[in-house]
Amino acid sequence: MKAILVAAGLSLLASAASAQEDLVIDQTRLYVTDPAACQALEKHGIDAFMDLNFLSLSFEGGIQSMEFHCNFYDIKSQANTPVLLVDAVCEIPSDLYPDMLAIAPHDAGAIRVSSSNDAMLAMIGGIEPNPESPYPGGTTIYHRCDNLSEIPVD
Repeated sequence: MKAILVAAGLSLLASAASAQEDLVIDQTRLYVTDPAACQALEKHGIDAFMDLNFLSLSFEGGIQSMEFHCNFYDIKSQANTPVLLVDAVCEIPSDLYPDMLAIAPHDAGAIRVSSSNDAMLAMIGGIEPNPESPYPGGTTIYHRCDNLSEIPVD
């Protein structure tokens, strides 16, 4: 009986892993940390950043918010995996730092972005992990805006 349960558990893990590999990151779309930001951006353009507290990610523009941005310098992929590796330079007021991001599918409409800089800050207690997230500190979920491919600027 134990062997059957172990085999069933392993097959569930294998099917979940292969399902994750079937997901593809749409690099032509805009992603945001707050799903409500998709409609706000469509309606208000760049002014949506004033109304909501969110980050946006596009593979051409990097990560952006009101006082924070990361420019992507290199996006690498590997055959047979949906995971991307991104070299970035990030900037906040009075600080500039390099970062490396791992980007993977979260589900069919979202990606998870793991920042090496934020992961290190989380490990030393510099930032608190999100208690609602199944991922460790330094990982952020971005939701795909199916209605946008870039931030509209009026």
